[in-house]
Amino acid sequence: MNFIDSEINHYWVHFQSGGANNNLIFPRALVKCYHDDDFVLQMSFYPDNKSVPENHYDLTSNLVYLRYPMSMYPNIIDILRNEKPIFFSYSEKSKMGYLRTGKEPIGEGDNDADFVSK
Repeated sequence: MNFIDSEINHYWVHFQSGGANNNLIFPRALVKCYHDDDFVLQMSFYPDNKSVPENHYDLTSNLVYLRYPMSMYPNIIDILRNEKPIFFSYSEKSKMGYLRTGKEPIGEGDNDADFVSK
């Protein structure tokens, strides 16, 4: 498999604390993404002042690991909270991953079909 592409329709957020080993860099937040009941993607967010490990695909679990600096967390959680549908793609060859929305009309703003005004 060279290219992985899947819809995401559920997510789970986990914030971590600790991990004082000077030889390892621990992520501060994890976002686990699911397509129905299948765990398909884990996004890990690392301190901005540390190097971010390379993205990875685990062939055994069929799980993609995308790594980001912590400063990207607000943008990604905003997409997960406010957009629909959402997909991710991953290229094993380039180790490049993408989180993306589906095709949407320009300028829909608060008129999004999923937005309910009160």
